[in-house]
Amino acid sequence: MAVGTQLGLLLWKNFTYRRRQRIQLAIELLWPLFLFFILILVRQSHPPFKQHECHFPNKALPSAGTLPWLQGVICNMNNPCFRHPTPGEAPGVVGNFDGSM
Repeated sequence: MAVGTQLGLLLWKNFTYRRRQRIQLAIELLWPLFLFFILILVRQSHPPFKQHECHFPNKALPSAGTLPWLQGVICNMNNPCFRHPTPGEAPGVVGNFDGSM
């Protein structure tokens, strides 16, 4: 028996079994459609908007030491987004936390 035939027979068997329980069949068929329409409505009510490229300030990792790590966490708590690259994003610059005090 071919795979397509077996799949068709299995789906037919499942459908005839579910047809006896009409409420459950209706719920199984309508629930995914309901969720899909909710996604469509949300997508139409909130269309995508163009946002500029976001550059975040550098933050020290815990391996840099406790004080620089805490300074990075506390000073950048609101996580601002800048349009232009921050000073630490230049290639070859490692550790621009010297003047952070």
